[in-house]
Amino acid sequence: MQHRSKEALANRKKMQPVWDEKYLRSEKGFFKEIWNGIKNRCDKNSGYHKLNKRTVQVNNGIRDRDHLLELWEKQKKLLGGPYCIYTGVELTTVKNSGKGYTGRTKTNISVDRIDPSLPYQENNIVFCSWEFNGRKAGVTIDDCKKILRVYEEHRARN
Repeated sequence: MQHRSKEALANRKKMQPVWDEKYLRSEKGFFKEIWNGIKNRCDKNSGYHKLNKRTVQVNNGIRDRDHLLELWEKQKKLLGGPYCIYTGVELTTVKNSGKGYTGRTKTNISVDRIDPSLPYQENNIVFCSWEFNGRKAGVTIDDCKKILRVYEEHRARN
């Protein structure tokens, strides 16, 4: 067993939050948090559901953080960089913490289910900005079709 000096232990205790934050700002660390969020949304025993009275989602094929990272790399290759598939804004991995926390960073990576009635699965997720995903949250594919129909009818009349 390795013994550490009191100074080394104190330094480790002081530096651990810095190291943790640096890791969570990296793509791997950020995607670990995204994966944990998906696991919580898909686990009926999670406090996420008990505290927020939310519906349990289904994960039908997203295996782990590394699988999410593979899908993210495919999207980056498709778009030529780390961009929101909907808006083209450059996506970030900013970890908000500590005093003055004012909410999520609007440009952070968010996993979006293209069709919210389908589970988390490879052919139903894309990566977009947290802000766009929040705006899209209450809109279904059928809603989008209705909005487009009304828009086109309105344009035709004017």
